[in-house]
Amino acid sequence: MAQHQGLAVAEPRSPSTSSAAQSRVRSPADDDWRCCLCGSNRFSPVYEWEVGHRRNPAVIPLGVWECECGLAFLHPVPKEDQLPSQGEWWSSGRPDIRRRRGFKRFREAFQRTLFGNPKERFVKYTRKAKDGGRLLDVGCGTGALMNLMAPYYECEGLEPSPVGAEEARRKGFTIIEATLEEAEIPPQRYDVATLQSVIEHLHDPVGMLKKLNRMLKPSGVVALKTPKYRGMSCRRHGREWNGFRLGYHTFLFTGAVLGRALEAAGFEVLESPRRDRPLDDILILWGRKVRAVSSAP
Repeated sequence: MAQHQGLAVAEPRSPSTSSAAQSRVRSPADDDWRCCLCGSNRFSPVYEWEVGHRRNPAVIPLGVWECECGLAFLHPVPKEDQLPSQGEWWSSGRPDIRRRRGFKRFREAFQRTLFGNPKERFVKYTRKAKDGGRLLDVGCGTGALMNLMAPYYECEGLEPSPVGAEEARRKGFTIIEATLEEAEIPPQRYDVATLQSVIEHLHDPVGMLKKLNRMLKPSGVVALKTPKYRGMSCRRHGREWNGFRLGYHTFLFTGAVLGRALEAAGFEVLESPRRDRPLDDILILWGRKVRAVSSAP
C-alpha cells in the first residue's frame, strides 16, 4: 500500500505505482494546466480509473491529482459527449452507484438523535455567523434549504436545472435560472450565500468564490458544504469513495485547503461555526468577507 501525503493509495491500480497506468491518464502539467489556488504546475497522481470501471462513467480514463498545495482535482475533465446522459438532475430516474449503506444509515440515525437534522443544524450555525438579511442559495435545487432559511432571511435561489428551478418557484421563491458562472448579479446584493454540495462541481472554485465576494455586502458570509477529501470515508474506501463522483466532481478539499481558497477570495475563515473534525466525512466552513476583490473570474 503506497502513501500519498497521508492518503493510502491502493496497489497496483494507483498511477503512482504503475508506469503503465500512468501512461493512460495524461498529466495536467502536460496540458499546461496550473492550479487555480497557488498557480503551481507540480502535481502528483492519487488514483486513476480505467474505461469500464464501475466508478468511471466516461469513455476516457480519468484520474485524480493533487497539487503541491494540497488541492485535489479531476484531470482530464470529460466533455459532455464523453459522458452518458444522466437524465435531469432532479428527476427520479438518475442512476446512482452506492456501496451497501447499512452502517451509514445507522450512523446517520444515531447522529440525528444526538444532534438533530443536518439541514436544521446548517441553518442554526449560519444564523450564528450572520443572522438576517438577504440570502442567495447557490444550487438551490427545489428549495428545501430555503424553506428552512425563510423565517430568518429574505431568500433567493440560483439553480441551473429547469425542473428544480420551477419547483422552487412554486414554493414562492425568486429563482435565477443559471449556473454560478453564467449568473449576472449586481455587486453587494446579498448578506449571505450558501453552497451545499456545489463547490466540488465548479471549474474554477477560487474564481467563483471571488465572484461571490463581489455579490456580498461588507462583512457578508459564505457557507460552504462539500465532501471531505482525506476524511475518514475517503481514507477507508480509497478510489471507491463516493466523494470522487467521477466526471462531475472537479475539485476536492481538505479543511486547510478550502480555508486557503476562502482567504484567497477575500474571506476570513470563521473558527466558529465550523465543521472539520477528524471523523467528519462532510466539511463545512463559514467565511466572512473582510476585503473586496475586483478581478473578474
